[in-house]
Amino acid sequence: MLRSALVLLIGVYACCSADYSALSYTDRKCGNDSANLWLDVVVVVDNSQGMTSNGLTDIASNIGSVFAQSRIGTTNYLDPRTTRVALVTYNSDSYTNADLNQFQSTGDLFNNVFSALSTLSSTDQSYLETGLSTAEQLLKAGKTQFNRAHFKRVVIVYASAYEGEGERAPMPVADRLKGDGVKIITVAYDQRGDGALLDQLAQIASPRMNFTNNGNLLPQVKGALYEANCFCPDDWVQYRQTFGDVTSQPYGTCIQPVGLTAVWQAAKLGCANRRQNTFLVNEYTPHKHDFVLKSASVTSGFSQPWKYHIGLNWRNGNWTWDQPTGWPQPVLQQWYNWIQGYPVSSSSMSGCMNVQSGFGTGWKNIALYTESANYVCETASCDTDNYCATNV
Repeated sequence: MLRSALVLLIGVYACCSADYSALSYTDRKCGNDSANLWLDVVVVVDNSQGMTSNGLTDIASNIGSVFAQSRIGTTNYLDPRTTRVALVTYNSDSYTNADLNQFQSTGDLFNNVFSALSTLSSTDQSYLETGLSTAEQLLKAGKTQFNRAHFKRVVIVYASAYEGEGERAPMPVADRLKGDGVKIITVAYDQRGDGALLDQLAQIASPRMNFTNNGNLLPQVKGALYEANCFCPDDWVQYRQTFGDVTSQPYGTCIQPVGLTAVWQAAKLGCANRRQNTFLVNEYTPHKHDFVLKSASVTSGFSQPWKYHIGLNWRNGNWTWDQPTGWPQPVLQQWYNWIQGYPVSSSSMSGCMNVQSGFGTGWKNIALYTESANYVCETASCDTDNYCATNV
C-alpha cells in the first residue's frame, strides 16, 4: 500500500518541480537530476591491452562518478526512480561481470566495478561486437523484470580500439540495439590521439552521444543519460529541434494533436483529463508554432483548412497561456501571431485557435462555447523530474 501511494505521489507531484516555471516563458527542458534517474544500463568496457591499466582505473572512476547519486538496484527503495546497472568486459571475447540485478546499492556498484576493472586481459584483441552482443542479451533478459518494461535502456561503451569485420563487425549489433529503442553512449580511449577511434565509434553511438576521455567526460555522459531518460508516453509527440528528425535534440515537452472536435472550453477540460498536469498547448515561439502545425498536419482527423484550439485565453485583463489548475499562467509576450483584424475586443471571445492563413496558420480569438475545432494538448515529458508509472 505504501509503495502504491508513493508511486501515485511521485507521478502526480514530481512533475516539473526542478527549476522550471512556465513564467520563464521558455519550453521545458528534460530533467537533469542524477539522483532520480530511472534506467536500465549495461556498461561495456574494453579490457584489452590497448586500454592500459591507468585507462581501466579512469573508467572505473568515471562509472562510479556517473552513478554515485543514483538509486542503484530495485530492492532498497520505495521511490520507483531506480537504475539497474550491468557490467560487461570484452577483448577477444566478452564476460558478464554483473547482470542487471546484481548491484543493489551504490556500494555494490563501486566495489564490484573497481574490482572487475583492476586487471587487464592478456590479449590485445578488442572486438566490440562481442561486448555489444552480450549487452543485447542482458537487456533482453531484463526488459520484463520488476515491471520495468517502460524503463528506457542504455548501453555505455568504453573502447580503446575499433576492430572486427564480417561476423565480428559491431555495426549490425549496434543497429539492432538502436532499432529496438536502446541508446548507445560511446567513449573513445584513443591512445594514439589521432581522432580515428572517435570517428569510428560515431557510427555506433546514438546522435550526440559519442565522447572521448577528456576533462568534460563526466557531465557529457550524465547529460546523455538525462536525454535517454527523457521521453513521451505512447501516442504523444516529443517536441524537438527538428520535426522531421526524431533523433534531434529533444525538449522536456510532449504534445498530442486530437483529431476530434470540441469547443474551446471542452478542449481545455479534455486536455486536463487526458493526463495529470496536461493543458492546451502553448506557442511561445515561432519554432514551437511551426512544430505544432507540422505535427497536427500528419495527425488523423486534421484536414485543411487547418483549424485547432491552442491554450491562449483572455484572463484578468491579459492574454495568457493555459496551464494546469493552480499553476501560474504566463502572460503573452515577445512573439505573437494574430491574423489580420485580430484579436477582436469582446468579453465573450476569450479563447484562441489557430486558423489557416496562406500556407501556415495564425491566431484568432473565439468564444469559449460556440466554435468547435480540433485541438492540441501539452504535457511534461517522462524524465528524472516526472516519473511515469507506465508508457501510456
